[in-house]
Amino acid sequence: MFGSKNTSNLSLNTSKWASESFQKSQILTSSVDSLDPLGSVSTFSSKSSASTLYEPLTNSLDAAANPNPNPYLTSAAIVPDFNGDGKTDKLWVNSQTGEIVVRLMDGATIIQQGSLGQYDVSAWTYKTADFNSDQKTDFLLRNQTTGENVIVLMDGTNVANAVSLEKVDAGWTPSIGDFNGDRKTDIFWHNAQTGQNAIWEVDGTTVTNGTVLDNTDTALTPTVVDFDGNGKSDIFWRNQSTGENKVWFMDGSQKSEFALQSQDAAWTYTLGDFNGDLSTDILWRNQTTGENKIWTVNGIIVSEGTLNTLDASWKSSIGDFNGDGKTDVFWHNETTGENTAWLMDGTTVASEAFLSSNSAALKPSLGDFNGDGKTDIYWRDQQTGADSIWVMDGTQATETPISEADRLTSEWYTA
Repeated sequence: MFGSKNTSNLSLNTSKWASESFQKSQILTSSVDSLDPLGSVSTFSSKSSASTLYEPLTNSLDAAANPNPNPYLTSAAIVPDFNGDGKTDKLWVNSQTGEIVVRLMDGATIIQQGSLGQYDVSAWTYKTADFNSDQKTDFLLRNQTTGENVIVLMDGTNVANAVSLEKVDAGWTPSIGDFNGDRKTDIFWHNAQTGQNAIWEVDGTTVTNGTVLDNTDTALTPTVVDFDGNGKSDIFWRNQSTGENKVWFMDGSQKSEFALQSQDAAWTYTLGDFNGDLSTDILWRNQTTGENKIWTVNGIIVSEGTLNTLDASWKSSIGDFNGDGKTDVFWHNETTGENTAWLMDGTTVASEAFLSSNSAALKPSLGDFNGDGKTDIYWRDQQTGADSIWVMDGTQATETPISEADRLTSEWYTA
């Protein structure tokens, strides 16, 4: 079931596999916050209707660099960047037709747009990755019914290569990481029904090593982290019922296991790097009481700091609004439309500001759309398509609307 070699290239054409591949991803199926309408399929072209002609970007890594000092905030494996220019791009899925569209962004301007065709979004999921370390976002496509897996290497709005891997039984779920530190995405597999685990180390479209790991309690849920900041992904295990936490520190397929302090089951978590040391930290939130706190993590050493309490109507998102390499917290009130930003320095809120309020129905998604190293906020109006971007500079926000010609109707969603 877990092999170390890939099979032959897909015989499917780009339009066919793209539609299948970008179907309902874990993000798309679980959250409509990040999906957005593109409009009529007949209007899709190689450039936005409101943009200038697209000029190909250089493949130089220097040209693609984003000035933010924290690689976890700029990695194409984490943040969609299909052309490697250091600016966050948008992926759109039509919930009715299965149409998939990639938009390359420069601030609020769409510099290029490409349709990947129409797909069956009922079985396939996707994960973003960077399998060949070219600083361009790729995809792992998975058919949850048949167990098929496909690596898709992207070059802007074009598919550079698509290769089918070995099938893995439908009970297994993949997660993305870099477990050997070669800056190429690997795949961690977990079977929630049996507790089985495995790692595929990947180089481009080739699985170079497949290793079965120890079984875990089926009550434990894995999340990919890097708790020791060595550039190699680790696995954070949490039992949401009992509050048990532990970590597997990984070196390729070799692991060292340690227990972490428990955290009551009422708390949920979001990952960040709040002190900028390149080790994953945790924002804990109690949705019932509204309490919030941060763990800054260095290996198995945890420092905890208590933050302000916010009621359950507030929803958090993670970014870096001042470009210092330290994760900040953006809060949107889904009842009142209020917004606030916390600029973080470890477990301390260094600066807090209430931003302009907007409609409570608007959905924010975060990214650095102009490549200045500071996270911006994309606001999606799912009903009217009147989207806009807040360009952030610390706690100052400058709003730019998406061109009316580029608005997407309500059946479109964006990650």
